[in-house]
Amino acid sequence: MKTTGIIICIFLFMGMVSLQAQETPAMPENFVVFEEFVQPANLQEFNKVQQEVIDLWKKFEFDVPVFTYATDASSFYWVVPIENFGGLDKLFTKTGELNTKMKADGYNSSEKFRDLSTTRETILHWEKDLSYHPNGYTSQTTDKRYCEWTFMYLKSGHQKEAADVMKKYIEYFDSIEETWEWDIYSVTLGYDSPCWIIMDRAENPLELNKLDMQLQKNHAEKFSELWKEFQIHIRRMEKVTGWFLPKWSLNFEQE
Repeated sequence: MKTTGIIICIFLFMGMVSLQAQETPAMPENFVVFEEFVQPANLQEFNKVQQEVIDLWKKFEFDVPVFTYATDASSFYWVVPIENFGGLDKLFTKTGELNTKMKADGYNSSEKFRDLSTTRETILHWEKDLSYHPNGYTSQTTDKRYCEWTFMYLKSGHQKEAADVMKKYIEYFDSIEETWEWDIYSVTLGYDSPCWIIMDRAENPLELNKLDMQLQKNHAEKFSELWKEFQIHIRRMEKVTGWFLPKWSLNFEQE
């Protein structure tokens, strides 16, 4: 929504991200994600221009929740919750209004971002029943800024079988005393689907790696058994790592 649609760029990924649970309204389960790709040589200039835009979002009190992530692959995810596909109209209406205000203020984002980046859009659905938060759902927080998104590209028609295995993972974690949590997002509208994005969060890469090693040490046999069941439903997979950017995010509960 830099100009008329890039106010929020990603992946996915998924986490890909979610809002903090509240009593009302209900937890959002759908998200539009803009993935923005920046050449490493342009990254310094992009950061400068993007900060200018962020300052204008705040100046004009843009009242849309935006969760922003920088990946280690020189891209950015801008994630916005929507109620449904109809919510896109509301989102782009507000974006257009914001763009008009920015131009009236003398800022032409089309010129500023020319040649700096390219984007693609994805709509994700949070798979509540396949995500795991034993102590209650929590949103993206500033104390767990490190994120890993694992993209699971499923074989066509294998979603139900893959979900059945994931539920076995949940059942097993319910039976042990471990602290691992995750979110799963499915690609509702995007590229190379069916695709799930599994999102993990931690304070930093070291903490996430330590937890992973502990789990493998204590539960390697069961994990191997479950993985053999799950992997037969996957075409390919890839991992993206990165960080939540609270200063480039808008209108979220900070914890």
